[in-house]
Amino acid sequence: MSGTGTGVLIVGAGPTGLTMACELARRGVPFRIIDKAAGPSDKSKAFGIHARTMEVFENMGLIDSVLDEGNICNGFDIYDRGRALASLSFSSIESKYPYLLILAQSDTERVLNERLESYGAKVEREKELTHIDRGGETLVSHIRHSDGSEETIRSSYVSGCDGAHSSVRHILGFEFKGAPYPNYWLLADCNLDWEYPFHHLSAFIHPNGITAYFPLYKDRGRLMFELQDAPVTEEMPEPTLDDVKRLMAEREIKYKSLTDPNWLAYFKLHHRMVDRYADGRIFLSGDAAHIHSPMGGQGMNTGIQDAYNLAWKLALVLEGRGAYTLLDSYQAERLPVGKEVVSLTDKATRMAGTHNPILGAIRNKVLGVASRINAVQDRLLATLAQIEIHYKESPIVSERWYQPDTVEGYHGYRDDLSAGERVRDYSLKGRDGGIGTLYGLLKNGLHNLVLFTGGDPEDMELDELRKIHDAIAAKYEGVMAVHVIAGPRGVPEDFKHMSSVWTDGDLRMHKDFGAARASLYFVRPDGYVGFRNQPASHEDLDEYLVNIFV
Repeated sequence: MSGTGTGVLIVGAGPTGLTMACELARRGVPFRIIDKAAGPSDKSKAFGIHARTMEVFENMGLIDSVLDEGNICNGFDIYDRGRALASLSFSSIESKYPYLLILAQSDTERVLNERLESYGAKVEREKELTHIDRGGETLVSHIRHSDGSEETIRSSYVSGCDGAHSSVRHILGFEFKGAPYPNYWLLADCNLDWEYPFHHLSAFIHPNGITAYFPLYKDRGRLMFELQDAPVTEEMPEPTLDDVKRLMAEREIKYKSLTDPNWLAYFKLHHRMVDRYADGRIFLSGDAAHIHSPMGGQGMNTGIQDAYNLAWKLALVLEGRGAYTLLDSYQAERLPVGKEVVSLTDKATRMAGTHNPILGAIRNKVLGVASRINAVQDRLLATLAQIEIHYKESPIVSERWYQPDTVEGYHGYRDDLSAGERVRDYSLKGRDGGIGTLYGLLKNGLHNLVLFTGGDPEDMELDELRKIHDAIAAKYEGVMAVHVIAGPRGVPEDFKHMSSVWTDGDLRMHKDFGAARASLYFVRPDGYVGFRNQPASHEDLDEYLVNIFV
């Protein structure tokens, strides 16, 4: 038995674990990532990448790869026995990625793995976690190899990203509260030719059960049939293509051809959740912490964002720059998100699959009416796209914000961007006349301090911005970058020597952020606002930053 040491041991090399590994590698944090499987899965599994996750992938430098390989899905249709009941267009999603990207999980894992290997790291396969000794500040994980040999890995932290049957969760003894849904479902990935929009998600309501359709590649799609008469207490035979065709006919779903299945399976759906995401130095993310119905395609996206939230915090603490209490915010921020996802997908699954004729009629009526109300559509799509997730109640999020009433154009334009919310992308003009973007500035993996001059700054305000810029740039070099966003009047001559100065010529970004006067926004590495302050004050910012940095 051998023993080695590292900063973080990541258990599980699915999308969640690979995201964690890439984000630690990006920041130069020592880690090891293990998986008991001999190789990556070749199954499509989860395949919907939502707008918020694409924003994450842009920040990680992966967006071109996933866009090159994925297919765009731009709508969602609901049918009742073949009759169109409701239709949603994804174009109103307030993101630069207003659609669902279809990319098989196996391909998402390959893109992440290629990025991981570009950092000089790789997944260690056929290694299974069996036990963790937790007696001191260093965790000792016992690993069994496929040949029966064993080793121990010493680490400061363990990140459990090992799926629904998580070894880490079992070792912690966490209860996985919830239950299976009562009936089996049948999954079929196959070639499909039919009259319905091919690049839309579709749901077909029928008294015998709901059928869901997801576009895959070219003329391939995934069909999922709820089997009302197949309770999960029974054993099921191997499904066949004839079973799929019989269900299509029974449920009045018209098609021309259905061929070449490469995955046919009966499966169970569960909704389960832990009641905490951490125990000391051990953390759970993704399916290890929450599993639920695939309704809405939330699972993989939620796991990726779990890891994205935790990785920068672990890195900062391991580098000795972050307060240890920073790690407590992982559970505080992500546990409510997991609960909400499990609850919403459960309600949606039960509503869509109700077999009570009275409740079904009410559901159909409500869906038909609601789908024609823009505000309802926008809210639903923002939830599906995960762009409305926020951390306003987080212990490491706060604001000191005074919105003056006297500045024209800053009221009734739109709600100000509050502390705890995600930032959107904006086009900016550089000093040399070139065009940049806010997301481009945020790709550095650091915290970013955004200083707004306001539309018509006074000399006293500019003096305070100078003071903040110079103090932060000196004190937090390597962990925080400072950017000045000027209004159409530009900046004084001495500002032009600062490293990152940009112009918001039409004041759109100023107005969306509510920056009527000189203001500051502290943006975390995960793209959420940690602190906002108007009028900008060096003292206010310093008082906040002790919550983040040592």
